Amino acid sequence: MSRGRILMADDEPTILSATAELLRIEGFTVDTVEDAASALSAISAATYDLLITDLEMPGNADLDLVRQVAHLSGGLPVIILTGFPSVRSAVAAIELPVAAYLVKPVHFPELLTRVSSAVARFRSYQAMQSAESRLREYGAPADVPRVQSATDVQGVDTFLALTLRNVMGSLSDLEQLGRALAGQQAVPSHACQLINCPRGAQLQAAVEETIAVLEETKGAFKSKALGDLRHKLELLAKLV
Repeated sequence: MSRGRILMADDEPTILSATAELLRIEGFTVDTVEDAASALSAISAATYDLLITDLEMPGNADLDLVRQVAHLSGGLPVIILTGFPSVRSAVAAIELPVAAYLVKPVHFPELLTRVSSAVARFRSYQAMQSAESRLREYGAPADVPRVQSATDVQGVDTFLALTLRNVMGSLSDLEQLGRALAGQQAVPSHACQLINCPRGAQLQAAVEETIAVLEETKGAFKSKALGDLRHKLELLAKLV
């Protein structure tokens, strides 16, 4: 399994190919381009965890590439490599999503450390965003009308499917967060480990809210399936 997908942009073919190959040996998937226009096209067409770009490169005057990437890719981190460092470019980089500003020739172990850190942080950020999105969807008022009718069997089935989808979806997102934080070296193996994360309290609140709704409606639905679901969720909540 790849440790992350990287796009590398540099108009020096030797540096581009050599650095990309070293990163591939370390387990990363690396695509390469030689100018800013090609980099933007690649980012528009595929999903990446990191952009590594030369500073002095066609189409990247005044950090134009980095500025466009900041608006295009939702926080994609950038590592800048340059043989011509300047105070002006370093200060400009501070205002952009630049994970590192490194001077060529770059010591590869340092680059690898920066790459690993940037990819892990971005994957953590993406997992957080996905988990929060699922939790917001879970709590959306639009879900409520689906469980209003005590005689609507289809409504019960829909509610059951919705509840399971959101709870398990959130756990899946948090598993991805665990992978990112662990650098994919150690993957959590069960729910209580997954919930022990920075957003665990939100997931626990969602589970407890679901239990409360099932308790309040048990007299109306008389559904063994919903009763079993409530029991399983209660057991899950005790693991937190």
